[in-house]
Amino acid sequence: MIRALIGLVILAIAVAVCWGVLVVGQAHALAWITAAVGAERASDPPTVESLFNVIIFAPLIVVAVIGGMLERRNALRLGTRPALSLGVGLIVGLAGLSATVLYAWLAGVLTAGGDPGAGAGLLLWGLGVTAFQVAAEEIYFRGWLQPALTMRWGQVAGVGAAALAFGALHVAGGAREPVSLVNLFLGGVMFGLFALRGGGLAAAFGAHFAWNAVEQLAWGLDPNPGIGSFGAVVDKELVGAAIWGGSGEGLNGSIGMTIALLAIVLPLALLSWRRVSGATPAAVAKPTTPPATAPVARAA
Repeated sequence: MIRALIGLVILAIAVAVCWGVLVVGQAHALAWITAAVGAERASDPPTVESLFNVIIFAPLIVVAVIGGMLERRNALRLGTRPALSLGVGLIVGLAGLSATVLYAWLAGVLTAGGDPGAGAGLLLWGLGVTAFQVAAEEIYFRGWLQPALTMRWGQVAGVGAAALAFGALHVAGGAREPVSLVNLFLGGVMFGLFALRGGGLAAAFGAHFAWNAVEQLAWGLDPNPGIGSFGAVVDKELVGAAIWGGSGEGLNGSIGMTIALLAIVLPLALLSWRRVSGATPAAVAKPTTPPATAPVARAA
């Protein structure tokens, strides 16, 4: 009971911290940036977005690292075979996002935008900013929070609760549509399962980074409508039925993303369940104490 309550306290703290950082940051970031770099540089969108990401996500990294240290756990751990895991994550993230874009095209909501307005240097800068944001979210939710919860609540509840907290961060950022909330939860579960299976962040980071980078910097679909501060390779817009992405929440609000995420999450969950359940019988096959007094096996 005490372990479960401690997990609940950790979850509440994690949600409160990320919500508070985002709300306060959104309210004051521009004033802080202007004071730090001057009014002229504060009118440059790439500069503003870069510094905004530092203001929002650097504190989350600090909290996650300290939280991990308090539990004698490395929140930055990449896991076993990190290079392979990263590659798998990148491929899965690219495939999932590509399938979502394909659904939008088939539904007739993917249309041409304007000038993508990006040079190679600006795109590389944008990739770096995206990598920093994704790394911060993965360190916070899958490097610190998820292991803290799975240790106390078990894997299913821990992964699910961390995914809900991940969604809460995006609600603070403005996500409201029911389909968006479902997709954010499923995305959190996908990243959580990757982290769980790989024993670290490499695969989760790869999938998350590929998904965000391709959406924003390859297709120019986030924000919708418009284009991000760093431009894109091409600029596409989503116009039409909101259920396929034609709203201000873009692909996050698309049922196509739901289908793509389920196609990834369900096999991952099945493989994870088989691995866990397959290990259990071997662990308890030969009890060392008489059945009448044998202790109840507890999952690690």
